[in-house]
Amino acid sequence: MRFSRPLTRRLSLSLCSEILMSGSQTQSGTYIINGIEYNEPQVPLSLIKAMEEKWAARLRDKGAVRLSAVEYYQSLEHPELGDNNEAKGVLRVDGHEMKAGSANEVYIWCAATSDAPYSKLKGLYSSYNSILHVRDVAEFVRRILSAARDNGYRLYPHLGKVNYNRGKEVSIDVLNGQKFHYNVFQKSPTYAHQKEYRLSFTNVSRERIGNKHIDLEIGNCRDIIDVET
Repeated sequence: MRFSRPLTRRLSLSLCSEILMSGSQTQSGTYIINGIEYNEPQVPLSLIKAMEEKWAARLRDKGAVRLSAVEYYQSLEHPELGDNNEAKGVLRVDGHEMKAGSANEVYIWCAATSDAPYSKLKGLYSSYNSILHVRDVAEFVRRILSAARDNGYRLYPHLGKVNYNRGKEVSIDVLNGQKFHYNVFQKSPTYAHQKEYRLSFTNVSRERIGNKHIDLEIGNCRDIIDVET
């Protein structure tokens, strides 16, 4: 068995349309629910995110959202927030390393599942002093997509829990059955305490964005977001 180069797959607007029209479950095992792709069959009831209070309040009151490119986290020198292997999927089959990547630019918004301990999340960074609660995840994503379109971006949404299995040995059947753009949802087991739930947005336009961040304002979000200090 020979693996000479990383596997990549490119998303296009036409392919996105096919995926979103494919029904409730895709061939790769993900789920399309009201035009958004999820790794799991249920939309999470809520998500939480540790933030500095002033930025959490700005998101709640003005809808200020920052999506960050995976390359930003690859270059970020921080033991909890940075990861030089971010979005570089790595699994092993019969002792051989297999890498998977995306040919598109991918931007992410990192949160956590609602059962994550607040103290653990606040401890990820010294300035984190509040917990932001997203009470309606699907509506939050719809507002992000609407603002992105208004600003000329063409983004494809894919949400899911992060799997902490980078580098683990798997069978060829498991490798072939990985979810679309699975590498975006894979991290080393050393990050498992973060209980991350990830919102990923793939650039499906023909033009590269080329920025480390996409800053959007999605409007007042007090109806779907709370902040706890």
